Amino acid sequence: MADTHGYRNAESHDRLRRSARDLIEHGVPPRNHGGTLSVDALQLLYERASQPDSAADALKLLHELQTYQVELDLLYEQLQANELEIVEELAHYKSLYEQAPAAYLIVATDGEIIEGNRTAETLFGEAALPLTGKALSALLAAGQEQPLATLLRRTGDAMPGTEVAANLSVELPDHRPLVISARPAAAGDSILMILSEFPPHSATF
Repeated sequence: MADTHGYRNAESHDRLRRSARDLIEHGVPPRNHGGTLSVDALQLLYERASQPDSAADALKLLHELQTYQVELDLLYEQLQANELEIVEELAHYKSLYEQAPAAYLIVATDGEIIEGNRTAETLFGEAALPLTGKALSALLAAGQEQPLATLLRRTGDAMPGTEVAANLSVELPDHRPLVISARPAAAGDSILMILSEFPPHSATF
């Protein structure tokens, strides 16, 4: 398995260990993100280091503990960097979703709207706000319930990532024609939809 963000295999752990030893050899002290030795542990090391027959082993153990401490510090910093990267990516894609020129909806398998972006809110108008918790069928013209129910059923039965009924035509209450493209979410517990007017109105920027 590729290791892109952390230390998840033997080769990466070896690199981590070498990095830790290099820092110690160059006199860089551990930053103690992972905690410190207890008083009892330090006392035991001191007693062993004071005895000629155990001094070498005590110093070796102390060096190993220092190495583990620096490893923990490096791992902690890597986790912080990973978290920051994930937060930034999430904010980036959230912005793309919210500001997309297409109307996006996340809908439960029973047709209840879980979430919609700004373009979807504009499409349905202020009277439909907030979208969350509303049944999608209630925002369409009368008589559109059956086609939508068929779309929801087919999408719910499809494999995640498979596009279903890409050209389902329905109407809004003001009789504007609407095309719904849907596919199941990766987790299989909801449906992702793109809604567009047909023919689309001219966009102004």
